Order: sequence, then structure tokens, then C-alpha cells
Amino acid sequence: MDKFLLSECLEKYSMESLTAYCAEYGVEVKKGDDQKILTRELAEALQEENVIARRLGILDDKSMHALLTIAAGKETDDDDSIDALDGLDLVGRRDETYLVPEEVRAEFSLFDDKAWMQKRTDRVWLMQCLSVVSHYWADAPASVMQELFVKNDKVSKDADLVSLFKDIPVSEQTCVMIGNHFVVRGWRTSQVFSVYREKQKKYSFYIPSAEEAMDLYVNDYDTLEENGQKVLNWLVKNGADKGEAGLFLHELWNDINYGHPEAEVIRNSEAVITFENHEEQEDFRKMIHAWYRASRRLDLRGHTLAEVMS
Repeated sequence: MDKFLLSECLEKYSMESLTAYCAEYGVEVKKGDDQKILTRELAEALQEENVIARRLGILDDKSMHALLTIAAGKETDDDDSIDALDGLDLVGRRDETYLVPEEVRAEFSLFDDKAWMQKRTDRVWLMQCLSVVSHYWADAPASVMQELFVKNDKVSKDADLVSLFKDIPVSEQTCVMIGNHFVVRGWRTSQVFSVYREKQKKYSFYIPSAEEAMDLYVNDYDTLEENGQKVLNWLVKNGADKGEAGLFLHELWNDINYGHPEAEVIRNSEAVITFENHEEQEDFRKMIHAWYRASRRLDLRGHTLAEVMS
């Protein structure tokens, strides 16, 4: 079998996407260039700019295991990791089989470097911590992030978080750095967020546990909160598909997280539910009320209504 090269991996992109990709890495697109020319030049640019090593440096253990499994010619049923690897161009398909490009294999020696591997662990955890910025803080100094970062006993306690952040490829960054602050894009300038910015000034930063931060990163909303689980279980018990109920709950949690009024959350939830009687509806509203008070909110810097009103 011919060697599987990065240029072949890049052939999955349309000419429009490929052109934009080339522009990102300074590859000139000349009139008449076809896909094979562009993929070859782009592959060279990605190598020259050390992009492959940087992308390997943000793989969590699960994705790295999947990568090595594919490289060994074995199959893996870890679809989430495959999607992540495919999105980073660390694997590609030929005849419906996933393969690892030779240029990526050439960087595998990094996995034997203990210092590099520790940095990878630190960097991955920082990426996971950034979900807390996205959902609870919006704008947080590195000193606050450090409080959360050190809750993971596998990371370097003296890690330079600003430097680690700069090592993360821009395409994988969920925030931006402004000075030594981790900031959600547009947070400081958008008029939409002005009310949130003003309200947040009254509250300290809620520092979640490592388990909570990981849950936010994996699920993109708080699935550990018991009142939300009660609502989910109620929906499933009354005939809802668990997957669809989870998506619906996610939407409601986002509304709560952004401080939408409780009446609006109840109205949105009841719009898709048919109740057997008034008592059932009242019980459901009580569950939503308890969840509303116990959910962590962006405008309260991650605190809950119950916490700030006590």
C-alpha cells in the first residue's frame, strides 16, 4: 500500500474550504491551482509551522489512545475521538478506512518525552477549565484560573497558564487572552453583555471542583446538578426520548445560565409538554423552580440564586 500522506488527508476539503485553510497558513493560491497542488503546499506549510506537533499537544488521553490504535492498524469504536482527530487532520480516510498520515507518525517520538507529555496534560486540562470561563465567568484573571487549575492533581502546580494558552491552536481556543485575562470573545465590547458585566461586579468568582469543570467540558452544561436530573428523569418517565430530553434540558439550562426569568423558562418548558392534570403541572413547576434556584449562572459569576439569596 502506498504511504498515506498529509496531503491526501487534506483532500477531504472542498476547494472553497481549502482556499480559506491555505490563507490561514500563508499559502498563496494561484489561478489554475488544482486541489492536489494546494493540499501538497498546505501540508508543507503545516509541517514548517510545527502545526502537527501543536495539535498532538492538545490531545487528551482518550484521543491519543485512539490515534495510536489507528496507527497500529487496529479498529476503534471511539467515534468521538475519531471525529476530534479527523477535525485536527491527524487522521484521514482512504477507502473508508481511517489512516494516520506519515507526517503525523513522524512526531510520535514526542510521546516518549516526559516533559512534553506533562505539558500536554497541563494544556489539555487548561482547555477543559476554559469551559468554566465560557459558562460561568466570561472574564477571569489568570490568578482565578490558577485556583481552578491546581484542583487537578495531575498537572504542574507552577504551570504558566498564559504560555500554555498560547500553545493551543487558535482554532481550538474558546476564549481570547486580553492582558492576563481569559475572556469570552466580544464580552468586554458587546452591548448585549453590558447588563451581565455590571451585575457580575457584585459577586466573587465561584470556583468549581475539578469534577464540575470536567462535566461542563464534556457535556457543555451542568449534568451533575441533582434538581436538573430530577427534571430529566421526570421527562423520560413520562415518555420522552432520553436523548431528546437531554437536548431540551440543555436549552433550558442555557436560558437559566444566562439569567432569563423563571417564568420564561417555565413557559418554554411547558410549551412541549401535555399534562394529565393541574396537580401534575404544579409538581413540574416546583421542580423547575428548584432547578432554577440551584443552577449556576453567568450573571452571578457561577453562583446560584439560592447561594446569593441566603
